[in-house]
Amino acid sequence: MRRSLSGFATRAAAALVALGFASGCGAPQQPNVLIVTFDTTRYDRFGVTGDPEAKTPVVDALAARGVLFERAYASAPITLPSHTTIFSGLEPGAHGVHNNGRFRVPDKIETLAETLKRSGYETAAMVSAFVLDSRFNLDQGFDVYSDEVDAKSDPFSAMVPQREGAGTTDAALAWLAQRSGTAPFMLWVHYYDPHQPQTLALPFQGISDGYRAEIAYTDEQFGRLLAGVAEADGGRETLIVFTADHGESLGEHGEATHAILAYDSTLRVPLILVGPGIPVGVRTHTPARHFDLVPTILAALGLPTPEYLSGRNLLAELSNDDPAEIVSNFECRESEFSLGWQSIQGVRTERWKYTARPEPAELYDTIADPNEMQNLVAEDPATAARLAEIFAAREAAWEPSESGRMELEPEDAAMLAALGYVDAPSSYTEGERPDPRRFVESQNWISSAQTMASRGRYEQAVEILETLAESRSIQPLALRKLAPIYQRLGRHDEAVEAFRRYLELNGSDEARFSLASALIAAGRIEEGLNELDASDLDSPGVARLRAHALAELGRHVEARAALDTGFAKTERERLRERARLVLSARLPPDAESELRALLEQAPEDPVLRSSLGFRLAVAGDAGRSAETLALLQALSDEKSTSPEVLANLGWAWYRMGRYLDASKSLAAALEIEPSRLFDRVRLGLVLGELGDTQRAIEEVRTALGYEPGAPWADEAREHLRRFEARPEMAIAEDAGS
Repeated sequence: MRRSLSGFATRAAAALVALGFASGCGAPQQPNVLIVTFDTTRYDRFGVTGDPEAKTPVVDALAARGVLFERAYASAPITLPSHTTIFSGLEPGAHGVHNNGRFRVPDKIETLAETLKRSGYETAAMVSAFVLDSRFNLDQGFDVYSDEVDAKSDPFSAMVPQREGAGTTDAALAWLAQRSGTAPFMLWVHYYDPHQPQTLALPFQGISDGYRAEIAYTDEQFGRLLAGVAEADGGRETLIVFTADHGESLGEHGEATHAILAYDSTLRVPLILVGPGIPVGVRTHTPARHFDLVPTILAALGLPTPEYLSGRNLLAELSNDDPAEIVSNFECRESEFSLGWQSIQGVRTERWKYTARPEPAELYDTIADPNEMQNLVAEDPATAARLAEIFAAREAAWEPSESGRMELEPEDAAMLAALGYVDAPSSYTEGERPDPRRFVESQNWISSAQTMASRGRYEQAVEILETLAESRSIQPLALRKLAPIYQRLGRHDEAVEAFRRYLELNGSDEARFSLASALIAAGRIEEGLNELDASDLDSPGVARLRAHALAELGRHVEARAALDTGFAKTERERLRERARLVLSARLPPDAESELRALLEQAPEDPVLRSSLGFRLAVAGDAGRSAETLALLQALSDEKSTSPEVLANLGWAWYRMGRYLDASKSLAAALEIEPSRLFDRVRLGLVLGELGDTQRAIEEVRTALGYEPGAPWADEAREHLRRFEARPEMAIAEDAGS
């Protein structure tokens, strides 16, 4: 549960004093380093930055103990590129990471974590969103990189899988508590909570809007973290760096959220530095950029700064009365990669911000016009021309920006595409690519349709997306969002057609994989297999799809061979996939003997053991009941945290008539992975057997609400009708049993 705000300002201030920020504290040679990043957090949503409605006592107290940079900027309004800049000291044009999901941090880049690890630091990171998963390579240099995220509570949600702030804080505190050495540490903690959607809990529901409430909650978690750092500092002082990866538009310039436009509503960020040798209670207009942080941190630690870094030591700049012109780039390229639109790129100085791409160019005086309302290109052509030359020269000096591009397996690309990271169409010529500034409203409509679908308002979402799917500017994304909704509704042929149009637009492996999946789900299995055979798709996910399609056709030998080939490099997963295949809808005639043979190869594997237990229980052979019971009891005693094992165990208990045990196991599986909708129906059946009719109805209704066109939907509706037909008195009695 999210805790209340009461007392946190006092506790946070005490933690700051304990960390060594009271006057007179000595500074060890190598202080600890704590870097905290809030996701999607505007500069102006804290009490200390002027928001009278903010409830941010921890950040406000932190600012009072150090330096608050009032003009700090991200290079890109999107998570992975921005964090790559923070930890590499390089701008996106230099590090080559331009978007979430399609890029990985190049191995050749040295991160701050690598530098500090080489200098004797223990390093750890606790991140809270899938877009910072270790597969994207920002984990290099970290001894521990905790990137576990929670299963989506809404199985249709297209939001990025994330971990709530309390879980992230708990992981950080656990790491701090287990440290036994005397080396200094560097800890990075990333909180995703301010990002959409805002999911509020008491007491934060009483705050004026969801965005402020999420920031208040994250501020509270920051307070918990600071208290834990104070207890685990090992007698060293701690350098604290607090910032956000980017901001949030909140409707400014027509953008509802972020990652499409590049105005300062999403580029201006909070930045606070606190620690040994850092002035106290200073507010400065000195411009700061994310790529200044690595040089600043290294200087504060007394370590050399690599010559190739172009950033500045921000602390040295505080006393610089005559600084040279400060120049940096900014960009936003999400719409380029996902929609084929033009990218937004430009350059800024302390005063001026010039958007070079796309045309027409824009020029803003960000001191006189911080909200960027008056384009001065026509009024000040000389400044615009000078900045255009600077932009061209800086761009020419960088290596090709595709250096960080990564190739994903089609199943991974499909998962990212469902989140909105689709491959752009190849049909545009350069001169006709849409300008994001003109078409941002269509992206907002996509988000609205997505929200409607996540709330079960499928028909309204379909109406919006069908209209957008006729607009060339947003067609691929609209079709990719529309097709899964058709599938949820059981409109499989329409889903196939939407995926086929999507494939025609971008020709990607992900689109072909998604089309094949849709064909197989529609029962057009041979067509789906032909789609796979017509391509060079080759990955574990493709092998899994092919195998289950072949099994549906009764071609079990070919199905096994597909898995054996596709999972040849991961023996344990190969065995598990073979077991899952056995338990699929079309069981082979020798199912039990095959499961036993698989288990002999890995006798202690819980998935294989639960698969055999499940099969034995379903078969209901009285002669094997003792063996079945012993196997299930042993699995139950092990307290597995695998939702697959728990679900197998739960349904096996059901078939054995152990309804209370079944309900506990199925509920535990759903607690870990709420999107297991068929298991939710099974839980409803178990609850019905236990007489808890009301909860049984709720579970089945929930599953049908998410996926009314599922293969199991008709059976679930029959169960629901049976439950609802129970006499009113029986329902009341059952609910209390």
